[in-house]
Amino acid sequence: MKPNKNYGLTEINLTSLVDVSLTLVIIFMVSSPFVMQSGIKVSTPALEKSKKVEQATELKAEVHLRKDGSLLLNGNIVQAVIFSDSLVTLLAASKSKQVVISADGEVLHDQVIAIMDQAKQCGAKKLSIIRRK
Repeated sequence: MKPNKNYGLTEINLTSLVDVSLTLVIIFMVSSPFVMQSGIKVSTPALEKSKKVEQATELKAEVHLRKDGSLLLNGNIVQAVIFSDSLVTLLAASKSKQVVISADGEVLHDQVIAIMDQAKQCGAKKLSIIRRK
């Protein structure tokens, strides 16, 4: 039968649309566990609560990244090579295992994230990021 110019396409072929949509559903199902696994939980406590928590914590590790690349651990300059060992020792003596991280304004975000990751690997239970004036 020859197609007539007066008659258009009367039926829509849904097979390819169904194939594409099912493929997308399978891709989302497979990739969703990867999206849910990575991430950092961030909570913003009220100002009154943060003062109380700071008074209740007896020992915490304060890490400060300087723009020249040096690290300060509780006010003392620490070499990057022994930073992990020093942090493990400090966290072992801490009850709350809290690490407070601050950085100069010129420090790149990936350096701060690397320190956060290193602190988690050393045994930190709580990570806090503060901004110093």
